[in-house]
Amino acid sequence: MALLASTSPAVAKMLLRWNFKEGSGLGARGQGIVAPVQLCNTTTGIGYGERSYENGLPGTKPAVQEEWRRRCEELARALRLEEECCFKTLELLLRDMTRDDDARSRAETAEALAAIFKSMKVFQLKRAPGMWKATLPSSTVLYIVERVIKPKMAADAREWTPSWDADCHLWVRPWIPLVGHLPDGLFDAVERKITNHADEYAVISPWKDYMDQTQWDTFTRRHVLPWLTSLVRELMIAPPKQMDPSFHTLMQWAPLVPAKTVVSILEEELFFDRFEDALRHWLQSGAGKPSSKEAVAWCTGWKNLFTPDLLADEGVLARMDAVAALVDTEA
Repeated sequence: MALLASTSPAVAKMLLRWNFKEGSGLGARGQGIVAPVQLCNTTTGIGYGERSYENGLPGTKPAVQEEWRRRCEELARALRLEEECCFKTLELLLRDMTRDDDARSRAETAEALAAIFKSMKVFQLKRAPGMWKATLPSSTVLYIVERVIKPKMAADAREWTPSWDADCHLWVRPWIPLVGHLPDGLFDAVERKITNHADEYAVISPWKDYMDQTQWDTFTRRHVLPWLTSLVRELMIAPPKQMDPSFHTLMQWAPLVPAKTVVSILEEELFFDRFEDALRHWLQSGAGKPSSKEAVAWCTGWKNLFTPDLLADEGVLARMDAVAALVDTEA
Protein backbone atom coordinates (compact mmCIF):
# COMPACT_ATOMS: atom_id res chain seq x y z
CA MET A 1 0.00 0.00 0.00
CA ALA A 2 1.32 3.47 -0.92
CA LEU A 3 2.40 5.47 2.09
CA LEU A 4 0.75 8.74 1.01
CA ALA A 5 -2.55 7.00 0.36
CA SER A 6 -2.51 5.24 3.73
CA THR A 7 -1.82 8.30 5.87
CA SER A 8 -3.95 11.33 6.75
CA PRO A 9 -4.28 14.26 4.26
CA ALA A 10 -2.42 16.62 6.59
CA VAL A 11 0.55 14.26 6.92
CA ALA A 12 0.55 13.59 3.16
CA LYS A 13 0.75 17.36 2.40
CA MET A 14 3.61 17.73 4.88
CA LEU A 15 5.55 14.89 3.25
CA LEU A 16 5.05 16.34 -0.24
CA ARG A 17 6.20 19.75 0.99
CA TRP A 18 9.43 18.04 2.08
CA ASN A 19 9.84 16.54 -1.42
CA PHE A 20 8.97 13.02 -0.32
CA LYS A 21 8.68 10.46 -3.14
CA GLU A 22 7.02 7.05 -2.92
CA GLY A 23 9.60 4.28 -2.58
CA SER A 24 12.32 6.48 -1.16
CA GLY A 25 13.28 7.30 2.41
CA LEU A 26 13.02 10.53 4.31
CA GLY A 27 15.95 12.83 4.84
CA ALA A 28 17.92 15.32 2.74
CA ARG A 29 19.39 12.51 0.65
CA GLY A 30 16.52 10.01 1.01
CA GLN A 31 18.59 7.97 3.44
CA GLY A 32 15.68 7.05 5.78
CA ILE A 33 14.15 3.60 5.98
CA VAL A 34 11.64 2.61 3.33
CA ALA A 35 9.83 -0.33 4.96
CA PRO A 36 7.88 0.45 8.13
CA VAL A 37 9.18 -0.87 11.48
CA GLN A 38 7.74 -4.31 12.25
CA LEU A 39 6.22 -4.86 15.68
CA CYS A 40 7.52 -7.99 17.43
CA ASN A 41 5.26 -9.71 19.94
CA THR A 42 6.86 -10.66 23.25
CA THR A 43 5.76 -13.05 25.96
CA THR A 44 4.84 -11.47 29.25
CA GLY A 45 7.51 -11.92 31.87
CA ILE A 46 10.49 -12.72 29.65
CA GLY A 47 12.91 -10.60 27.66
CA TYR A 48 12.78 -9.49 24.07
CA GLY A 49 13.53 -12.26 21.61
CA GLU A 50 12.98 -15.00 24.18
CA ARG A 51 10.11 -17.43 24.41
CA SER A 52 8.52 -19.13 27.35
CA TYR A 53 9.13 -22.81 27.92
CA GLU A 54 6.51 -25.05 29.49
CA ASN A 55 8.12 -28.16 30.96
CA GLY A 56 4.88 -29.68 32.20
CA LEU A 57 5.87 -29.46 35.87
CA PRO A 58 3.61 -27.76 38.42
CA GLY A 59 4.51 -24.17 39.18
CA THR A 60 6.77 -23.89 42.21
CA LYS A 61 7.93 -21.08 44.45
CA PRO A 62 11.60 -20.48 45.27
CA ALA A 63 12.64 -22.83 48.07
CA VAL A 64 13.77 -20.11 50.50
CA GLN A 65 10.52 -18.16 50.24
CA GLU A 66 8.55 -21.36 50.67
CA GLU A 67 10.51 -22.24 53.82
CA TRP A 68 9.89 -18.84 55.43
CA ARG A 69 6.21 -19.06 54.59
CA ARG A 70 6.05 -22.51 56.19
CA ARG A 71 7.73 -21.32 59.40
CA CYS A 72 5.39 -18.35 59.76
CA GLU A 73 2.39 -20.59 59.26
CA GLU A 74 3.67 -23.04 61.87
CA LEU A 75 4.08 -20.26 64.44
CA ALA A 76 0.61 -18.87 63.79
CA ARG A 77 -0.91 -22.35 63.95
CA ALA A 78 0.81 -23.11 67.27
CA LEU A 79 -0.54 -19.92 68.84
CA ARG A 80 -4.06 -20.57 67.57
CA LEU A 81 -3.93 -24.13 68.88
CA GLU A 82 -2.81 -23.05 72.34
CA GLU A 83 -5.58 -20.48 72.50
CA GLU A 84 -8.11 -23.08 71.39
CA CYS A 85 -6.86 -25.49 74.04
CA CYS A 86 -7.26 -22.85 76.72
CA PHE A 87 -10.88 -22.07 75.89
CA LYS A 88 -11.84 -25.73 75.37
CA THR A 89 -10.36 -26.58 78.76
CA LEU A 90 -12.37 -23.81 80.36
CA GLU A 91 -15.54 -25.20 78.79
CA LEU A 92 -14.86 -28.68 80.17
CA LEU A 93 -14.06 -27.45 83.66
CA LEU A 94 -17.11 -25.19 83.81
CA ARG A 95 -19.26 -28.09 82.65
CA ASP A 96 -17.82 -30.33 85.35
CA MET A 97 -18.48 -27.67 87.98
CA THR A 98 -22.19 -27.78 87.20
CA ARG A 99 -22.39 -31.58 87.08
CA ASP A 100 -20.11 -32.73 89.90
CA ASP A 101 -21.73 -33.21 93.30
CA ASP A 102 -18.53 -34.23 95.06
CA ALA A 103 -17.22 -31.34 97.14
CA ARG A 104 -13.58 -32.34 96.77
CA SER A 105 -13.82 -32.62 93.00
CA ARG A 106 -15.59 -29.27 92.81
CA ALA A 107 -12.81 -27.71 94.86
CA GLU A 108 -10.12 -29.16 92.58
CA THR A 109 -12.01 -27.94 89.52
CA ALA A 110 -12.39 -24.47 91.01
CA GLU A 111 -8.67 -24.37 91.76
CA ALA A 112 -7.88 -25.38 88.18
CA LEU A 113 -10.22 -22.70 86.84
CA ALA A 114 -8.55 -20.03 88.94
CA ALA A 115 -5.12 -21.09 87.70
CA ILE A 116 -6.28 -20.97 84.08
CA PHE A 117 -7.77 -17.49 84.40
CA LYS A 118 -4.50 -16.28 85.90
CA SER A 119 -2.41 -17.91 83.16
CA MET A 120 -4.59 -16.41 80.43
CA LYS A 121 -3.55 -12.92 81.49
CA VAL A 122 0.12 -13.84 81.12
CA PHE A 123 -0.49 -15.52 77.76
CA GLN A 124 -2.17 -12.41 76.38
CA LEU A 125 0.90 -10.34 77.28
CA LYS A 126 3.52 -12.88 76.17
CA ARG A 127 2.17 -14.73 73.17
CA ALA A 128 4.66 -17.48 72.47
CA PRO A 129 4.14 -21.20 71.86
CA GLY A 130 4.11 -23.08 75.16
CA MET A 131 3.72 -19.95 77.29
CA TRP A 132 0.20 -20.76 78.48
CA LYS A 133 1.05 -24.25 79.75
CA ALA A 134 4.31 -22.99 81.27
CA THR A 135 2.39 -20.56 83.48
CA LEU A 136 0.10 -23.27 84.87
CA PRO A 137 1.12 -25.10 88.07
CA SER A 138 2.26 -28.65 87.32
CA SER A 139 -0.38 -30.03 89.69
CA THR A 140 -3.08 -28.20 87.73
CA VAL A 141 -1.81 -29.58 84.42
CA LEU A 142 -1.73 -33.12 85.84
CA TYR A 143 -5.28 -32.82 87.18
CA ILE A 144 -6.68 -31.44 83.92
CA VAL A 145 -4.92 -34.00 81.73
CA GLU A 146 -5.58 -37.14 83.78
CA ARG A 147 -8.98 -36.38 85.25
CA VAL A 148 -10.62 -34.31 82.53
CA ILE A 149 -9.00 -34.49 79.09
CA LYS A 150 -7.88 -38.12 78.71
CA PRO A 151 -11.25 -39.63 79.68
CA LYS A 152 -12.96 -37.37 77.16
CA MET A 153 -10.43 -38.26 74.43
CA ALA A 154 -10.95 -41.98 75.03
CA ALA A 155 -14.72 -41.62 74.71
CA ASP A 156 -14.46 -39.46 71.60
CA ALA A 157 -11.96 -41.79 69.91
CA ARG A 158 -14.45 -44.64 69.99
CA GLU A 159 -16.96 -42.57 68.00
CA TRP A 160 -14.43 -40.94 65.66
CA THR A 161 -14.40 -41.56 61.90
CA PRO A 162 -11.37 -40.39 59.87
CA SER A 163 -11.95 -38.04 56.95
CA TRP A 164 -10.25 -35.23 55.05
CA ASP A 165 -12.31 -32.69 57.00
CA ALA A 166 -10.16 -30.85 59.56
CA ASP A 167 -13.08 -30.90 62.00
CA CYS A 168 -12.74 -34.66 62.29
CA HIS A 169 -9.68 -34.04 64.50
CA LEU A 170 -11.54 -31.90 67.02
CA TRP A 171 -11.48 -34.76 69.53
CA VAL A 172 -7.67 -34.66 69.72
CA ARG A 173 -6.33 -31.40 68.25
CA PRO A 174 -7.39 -28.90 70.94
CA TRP A 175 -5.72 -30.89 73.72
CA ILE A 176 -2.24 -31.25 72.21
CA PRO A 177 -0.76 -28.18 74.00
CA LEU A 178 -1.57 -29.83 77.34
CA VAL A 179 -1.29 -33.58 76.71
CA GLY A 180 1.68 -33.18 74.36
CA HIS A 181 0.68 -35.97 72.01
CA LEU A 182 -1.83 -38.73 71.41
CA PRO A 183 -2.01 -40.85 74.58
CA ASP A 184 -0.23 -44.16 74.08
CA GLY A 185 -3.35 -46.05 75.03
CA LEU A 186 -5.17 -44.62 72.01
CA PHE A 187 -2.48 -45.21 69.38
CA ASP A 188 -3.65 -48.68 68.33
CA ALA A 189 -7.23 -47.49 67.90
CA VAL A 190 -6.15 -44.52 65.78
CA GLU A 191 -3.79 -46.66 63.68
CA ARG A 192 -6.57 -49.12 62.87
CA LYS A 193 -8.88 -46.34 61.79
CA ILE A 194 -6.49 -44.38 59.55
CA THR A 195 -4.63 -47.30 57.94
CA ASN A 196 -7.06 -47.39 55.02
CA HIS A 197 -6.34 -43.71 54.37
CA ALA A 198 -2.54 -44.02 54.30
CA ASP A 199 -2.33 -42.42 50.83
CA GLU A 200 -4.59 -39.46 51.68
CA TYR A 201 -2.46 -36.49 52.69
CA ALA A 202 -5.29 -34.46 54.21
CA VAL A 203 -6.18 -37.35 56.52
CA ILE A 204 -2.67 -38.44 57.52
CA SER A 205 -0.58 -35.24 57.69
CA PRO A 206 -2.21 -33.75 60.83
CA TRP A 207 -1.15 -36.79 62.83
CA LYS A 208 2.49 -35.78 62.62
CA ASP A 209 1.60 -33.00 65.06
CA TYR A 210 -0.64 -35.20 67.19
CA MET A 211 1.61 -38.25 67.67
CA ASP A 212 4.93 -38.34 69.46
CA GLN A 213 8.04 -39.24 67.46
CA THR A 214 7.93 -42.94 68.33
CA GLN A 215 4.26 -43.24 67.39
CA TRP A 216 4.76 -41.34 64.14
CA ASP A 217 7.84 -43.33 63.14
CA THR A 218 5.96 -46.55 63.77
CA PHE A 219 2.97 -45.49 61.72
CA THR A 220 4.95 -44.12 58.77
CA ARG A 221 7.22 -47.16 58.68
CA ARG A 222 4.23 -49.48 58.51
CA HIS A 223 1.93 -47.56 56.21
CA VAL A 224 3.38 -44.43 54.57
CA LEU A 225 6.89 -45.37 53.46
CA PRO A 226 5.79 -48.46 51.49
CA TRP A 227 3.34 -46.32 49.55
CA LEU A 228 5.92 -43.58 48.87
CA THR A 229 8.37 -46.22 47.69
CA SER A 230 5.86 -47.59 45.18
CA LEU A 231 5.18 -44.03 44.05
CA VAL A 232 8.84 -43.51 43.14
CA ARG A 233 9.15 -46.96 41.61
CA GLU A 234 6.25 -46.34 39.22
CA LEU A 235 7.19 -42.73 38.42
CA MET A 236 7.50 -42.04 34.68
CA ILE A 237 10.15 -39.47 33.74
CA ALA A 238 9.39 -38.26 30.24
CA PRO A 239 10.75 -34.96 28.94
CA PRO A 240 9.99 -32.47 27.56
CA LYS A 241 6.59 -32.32 29.29
CA GLN A 242 6.30 -34.16 32.58
CA MET A 243 2.72 -35.34 32.89
CA ASP A 244 3.15 -37.81 35.78
CA PRO A 245 2.35 -35.93 39.04
CA SER A 246 3.85 -38.62 41.28
CA PHE A 247 7.01 -36.69 42.12
CA HIS A 248 5.02 -33.63 43.12
CA THR A 249 2.99 -35.90 45.41
CA LEU A 250 6.19 -37.32 46.89
CA MET A 251 7.51 -33.84 47.66
CA GLN A 252 4.22 -32.95 49.31
CA TRP A 253 4.69 -35.89 51.67
CA ALA A 254 8.46 -35.48 52.08
CA PRO A 255 8.33 -33.08 55.08
CA LEU A 256 6.40 -35.72 57.02
CA VAL A 257 9.37 -38.11 57.16
CA PRO A 258 13.12 -37.60 57.66
CA ALA A 259 14.93 -36.23 54.62
CA LYS A 260 17.44 -39.09 54.80
CA THR A 261 14.59 -41.55 54.47
CA VAL A 262 13.31 -39.85 51.31
CA VAL A 263 16.84 -39.76 49.87
CA SER A 264 17.19 -43.48 50.58
CA ILE A 265 13.94 -44.19 48.73
CA LEU A 266 15.09 -42.12 45.74
CA GLU A 267 18.44 -43.91 45.65
CA GLU A 268 17.05 -47.41 46.17
CA GLU A 269 14.49 -46.93 43.42
CA LEU A 270 17.18 -45.53 41.08
CA PHE A 271 15.36 -42.24 40.63
CA PHE A 272 18.45 -40.20 39.81
CA ASP A 273 19.79 -42.83 37.41
CA ARG A 274 16.47 -42.94 35.59
CA PHE A 275 16.33 -39.15 35.56
CA GLU A 276 19.77 -38.89 33.94
CA ASP A 277 18.91 -41.61 31.42
CA ALA A 278 15.71 -39.81 30.39
CA LEU A 279 17.54 -36.50 30.12
CA ARG A 280 20.39 -38.00 28.11
CA HIS A 281 17.97 -39.66 25.71
CA TRP A 282 16.19 -36.34 25.22
CA LEU A 283 19.45 -34.46 24.64
CA GLN A 284 20.50 -37.03 22.04
CA SER A 285 17.15 -37.32 20.27
CA GLY A 286 18.22 -35.80 16.97
CA ALA A 287 15.47 -33.64 15.51
CA GLY A 288 13.71 -33.50 18.87
CA LYS A 289 16.84 -32.39 20.71
CA PRO A 290 16.14 -29.45 23.02
CA SER A 291 18.07 -26.23 23.09
CA SER A 292 20.30 -25.57 26.06
CA LYS A 293 17.72 -23.17 27.50
CA GLU A 294 14.95 -25.74 27.19
CA ALA A 295 17.04 -28.41 28.91
CA VAL A 296 18.03 -26.05 31.72
CA ALA A 297 14.41 -24.95 32.20
CA TRP A 298 13.27 -28.56 32.42
CA CYS A 299 15.93 -29.48 34.97
CA THR A 300 15.28 -26.32 36.98
CA GLY A 301 11.59 -27.17 37.12
CA TRP A 302 12.45 -30.52 38.66
CA LYS A 303 14.95 -29.04 41.10
CA ASN A 304 12.42 -26.49 42.34
CA LEU A 305 10.13 -29.33 43.36
CA PHE A 306 12.61 -30.64 45.93
CA THR A 307 12.01 -29.58 49.52
CA PRO A 308 14.65 -27.38 51.21
CA ASP A 309 15.72 -30.29 53.43
CA LEU A 310 16.34 -32.48 50.40
CA LEU A 311 18.25 -29.77 48.58
CA ALA A 312 20.46 -29.45 51.66
CA ASP A 313 21.44 -33.11 51.38
CA GLU A 314 24.93 -33.56 49.93
CA GLY A 315 23.92 -36.65 48.00
CA VAL A 316 21.02 -34.89 46.29
CA LEU A 317 23.19 -31.87 45.48
CA ALA A 318 25.84 -34.11 43.95
CA ARG A 319 23.28 -35.80 41.72
CA MET A 320 21.78 -32.48 40.64
CA ASP A 321 25.28 -31.20 39.84
CA ALA A 322 25.76 -34.28 37.68
CA VAL A 323 22.55 -33.42 35.85
CA ALA A 324 23.78 -29.87 35.22
CA ALA A 325 27.08 -31.22 33.91
CA LEU A 326 25.19 -33.54 31.56
CA VAL A 327 23.27 -30.60 30.12
CA ASP A 328 26.49 -28.63 29.65
CA THR A 329 28.08 -31.56 27.85
CA GLU A 330 25.23 -32.71 25.63
CA ALA A 331 23.12 -29.60 24.96
